[in-house]
Amino acid sequence: MLPNSDGSYKVFFGIFLVLFLVIAVLSFKGVSSTVNAAALSEAQIQSIISLLLAFKIDPEIVSNVEASLHGKALDIGPGNIASTTEANEIPPPAPTAATSSLIISVSSASDADTVPVGTVYVLVGSYRFDATASGEDISFSSLKFLYTDNALYDPYNCAIFSGPDEFMTRYKYSFNPDWVHPAGTDNYEFILTTPLVISKGTARTIDIRCNTNTNAIKGTGSFSWGISDIDGKALFTGIGVDSKEPVTPQVIPSVGSIKTFVSKAAQPQGNVAALFMAIYSWFR
Repeated sequence: MLPNSDGSYKVFFGIFLVLFLVIAVLSFKGVSSTVNAAALSEAQIQSIISLLLAFKIDPEIVSNVEASLHGKALDIGPGNIASTTEANEIPPPAPTAATSSLIISVSSASDADTVPVGTVYVLVGSYRFDATASGEDISFSSLKFLYTDNALYDPYNCAIFSGPDEFMTRYKYSFNPDWVHPAGTDNYEFILTTPLVISKGTARTIDIRCNTNTNAIKGTGSFSWGISDIDGKALFTGIGVDSKEPVTPQVIPSVGSIKTFVSKAAQPQGNVAALFMAIYSWFR
């Protein structure tokens, strides 16, 4: 019971109680209080909580008041059960394709303007995949390149290589139906059975190697492997290894280096790499 002899004390205490009842109601409804909770010490907060409990205020309301005074944000869930989360808690952003970039251009590695006839795994096109500015590794399951046809006898069994690495399954016979056999000027798709991964911060040279026809003697035309674009973008996409988002490379379009055919005897020092590739494939 409040002492009746001191009317001013009763008034002051009544105002004090009403103030905290208002805070309790606002907190229970999920409305932010204008009370500067940061100015209250832990001891003061506990005194307030004890006072509310002494007057048999609903424990659920008291819990909301305590959370509010501690600077928590309230979330009233089903059944009016309050759960609290840190007001400033922000989840970290997930990696996105915006951090991924790759530029493809024709490489000078295939600048030779002649290729030997009747030879396997001849280097006919080369590209630089530049991911030095990328924030993540980029993986490709297919590539598409431009073949310009001015040859009477086109190369065949064309596949993707990068140094000793191969990305398309070999076939045990002379004609591989799963590889690319160009016939006419067009963009041809290379389906990779082993993913091509360009590591972030690096650049990698990607080659096209083909077999040349034994009938493609000097004077039977020319061909080239290059790369097309649409508004500066490649005709194929990769996937960001971390973000799992599609990545369309930027492209410097080019028809590539134009190749003409010569006999093997006319090129004693040319395409030594093709000879080693042929020997290597024989023993695989």
